[in-house]
Amino acid sequence: MRQSHHFILLVLFLVLPGSFFAQAVRWDPPGGQLGFNQVSQLSLIFEDCEPEDEPVLPTVDGLQFARPSQRSETSIVNFKMSRTFTYVYPVRPGKRAPVIIPAFDVKTDKGTLRVAAARYTVGDAPVGNSGLSITDVASASLETPKPSVWAGEVFPLTYNLDVVRRYFHSLGSNVTWDSTPALADDWTKPEPAEALIRGERHVVATQTTRAVIKQPGTYTLNPVSQMVNLMVGTTGFGLFTQPNVEQRQLDSKSLDLTVKALPLAPAGFTGAVGAFTFTSKVVPLNAAVGEPVTWTLELAGTGNWPDLTGLPSREVSNEFQVVQPKSKRVMKDGTLFEGSLTEDVVLVPTRPGNYVLPPVRFSYFDPRSGTYQTIASEPVTVTITAGSAPVTPPASSGAPVQFSLTPTTPATASPNLPPAVAPVPPENLPRDPLNQTATGFAPLALRPLVWLCLLSAVLCPLILWLTLAALRSRRLDPQRQRREARAALVIALKEINSSSLPAARYSLLRVWQAETAQLFAIPHAAPGTPLLLAAVTRAKPDAANAWVRLWSEADRTLHGRDATLPTDWPMRADAALQAVQVPGWNPFSLFAGRNLLPFLFSLFVLSALFAPSSAKAETATEAYKRGDFPAAAQAWQATVSTAPTDWAARHNLALALAQQDRWAEAAAHSTSAFLLNSRSDATRWNLNLGVQRSGLANPQLVELSRGEGRYKLTRAATPGEWQLALAGASLLLALALIVLLLQGYKMIGAWGKPSALTATLLAIVLAGTATFSLHTYGPLAQPGAVFVWQATTLRSIPTEVDTTQKTSPLSAGSIAVAGRTFLGWTQLTFPGGQSGWVRNEVLIALYR
Repeated sequence: MRQSHHFILLVLFLVLPGSFFAQAVRWDPPGGQLGFNQVSQLSLIFEDCEPEDEPVLPTVDGLQFARPSQRSETSIVNFKMSRTFTYVYPVRPGKRAPVIIPAFDVKTDKGTLRVAAARYTVGDAPVGNSGLSITDVASASLETPKPSVWAGEVFPLTYNLDVVRRYFHSLGSNVTWDSTPALADDWTKPEPAEALIRGERHVVATQTTRAVIKQPGTYTLNPVSQMVNLMVGTTGFGLFTQPNVEQRQLDSKSLDLTVKALPLAPAGFTGAVGAFTFTSKVVPLNAAVGEPVTWTLELAGTGNWPDLTGLPSREVSNEFQVVQPKSKRVMKDGTLFEGSLTEDVVLVPTRPGNYVLPPVRFSYFDPRSGTYQTIASEPVTVTITAGSAPVTPPASSGAPVQFSLTPTTPATASPNLPPAVAPVPPENLPRDPLNQTATGFAPLALRPLVWLCLLSAVLCPLILWLTLAALRSRRLDPQRQRREARAALVIALKEINSSSLPAARYSLLRVWQAETAQLFAIPHAAPGTPLLLAAVTRAKPDAANAWVRLWSEADRTLHGRDATLPTDWPMRADAALQAVQVPGWNPFSLFAGRNLLPFLFSLFVLSALFAPSSAKAETATEAYKRGDFPAAAQAWQATVSTAPTDWAARHNLALALAQQDRWAEAAAHSTSAFLLNSRSDATRWNLNLGVQRSGLANPQLVELSRGEGRYKLTRAATPGEWQLALAGASLLLALALIVLLLQGYKMIGAWGKPSALTATLLAIVLAGTATFSLHTYGPLAQPGAVFVWQATTLRSIPTEVDTTQKTSPLSAGSIAVAGRTFLGWTQLTFPGGQSGWVRNEVLIALYR
């Protein structure tokens, strides 16, 4: 026995020290070299401990961290058990300089542990184990055929990608390019091809675009970036072979470009640069007085269309009435620099004669020849004959009439990955008229408002609960059926007394017998006289004989040969009934447990019914993992429709939409997930990604995604949590007042005043912080907040038929508060007080 004890102590001595003293958290590798623009992996290893939550890593300049994966291991060697929990972070250095991950603390199940700093050098890492640098395997270049262009000239740009064929696996991303200071078209789709270069096959892909720079000067165009997946080897064998892939970022060199100033411009030059054609058409050439004549001018070609405002003015005889011209601009799909501009003017002649419409001249700069060109339409003669009805000529001085139209600049086509542009606030529109006189409600102070909300939230459910309990108590009252039977007997006796027909009396006597049995709680469908005597004796002994006699007379009348009811029977029956008193409902019975507990049971059942379905979540997750993103998005959309405050479903739906390049909708659901759980690293990351990739750079969302300054405090809690904090501050202040009252009545000790003062200060700080944060959230803190994910038009009234109403363009990415709805339209209210109507299809509710 003693030897077994010694053996157990020896095992504990060998095992326990490793369990108690081996806790540590470290980086693996703790140092070394990382490849520039190469995705590598750093492991954060927890030895004999586990983190309480995902660690918050310090910000490292020049090093980007992606979402980590997790794994855990357990091993026993020489009676020593060790456990490790590992976060594996994909990292990519963005600078050719050493990076240092500073030391930081993490919370584990064994307490707070410190992670030592790690230092890594950044260099050109070889591709796999080949020993070749990335420049030996792949390259990217940005080219233009001319080193100098004219101001406003549309010039081509070419992006070339060259990768050695045996290393090429796939493209890792689309082309990323900041075109500033140029205005550029979208890049064309890549056109991959294979070429034999220096005896080895290469994959060559070319993409083109066109751009324009308005101001002269010397510019350096930003480099073009693209992620490429390189195949550096294989694992497995036969049918189970899998490629080993490394992802690298390729950057082209910057492109120097000289933009030359235009020569001295002639009169009539409006800034057009390019190659244009100019046509004029008049229909009809022969018309009568009062008949309309349409004069059409069309400008078409390639050039700096974003800078063109309209066509030159025209002259016409004052013998014509001129209808204001209408302008129509049509741009070629997917481009900013090819299109046409057409202006139609309607001329109504007032006198007969031959009129000459003079030529219209348009001047532009031709960058090919480096000279200004002027194109003109041919003069046209219009013959006007006398009409049947005279037309009043316009009052004028006799000089020719000049007219022109300066159209607004059309909206440019949005590219696939547009640059981040803040939404433009909509213009003011007329509001709906008021049909009645209405008085406003003066706002309440903060404390009465909070108390009113709290009392409403407590008293209303309490009153409803007690009301339901009272109704249940009355329904389950054992005397209820007796009271109903007594009331029915009163009615039956009145009808028996007033009825003279034998058949009607028979029916009423049967009702009287049935209700009498119910009154005395006789559990029998057709009780006899002995049962009645026993039941009446228990309830009212002195009236038993009278009720038995009444019952016997009713039986003889119904079933005997003598079918005559004694004349005094109704009077005696009424007197006997008046002597029977049934207890009324006891109001205090509503506090019985059987009447109060159903409400609590209903709450439990509802909470179980509204719990999210794990089976549906697993189905959507499986669809996402196998790459069926539309099915996953549909499943998560159904979850969001039934549970709009499920932030996890919102987050997952954003991921599925992003995988389908539906970045605008993904940004909306990322915003909703962030507003429902702003402390999660996942929602913060996804919000930042959605803002970047969608191009819908709402200033408020950009600041919230960065979390700098006051926004760092604001996003520490969601808008709903800050509202709860405001209510909690009110309760804390009320508690302080209660303590002061108890102190004033000498019911507590001297500790009351300092405690009340401390609670008051905490309440003020909490209320101020909550109010400040809710103000920072702005319209995002409203339950009706919506996200405009598609550019649309804000209208004064909910219809597209009335073309005379005032409208205003509404930018994608705008945040508003939804109000009334009408046949597929929703009224939006903006922070400045502006309101208008838009279609429901362009809105995504953030909380509903």
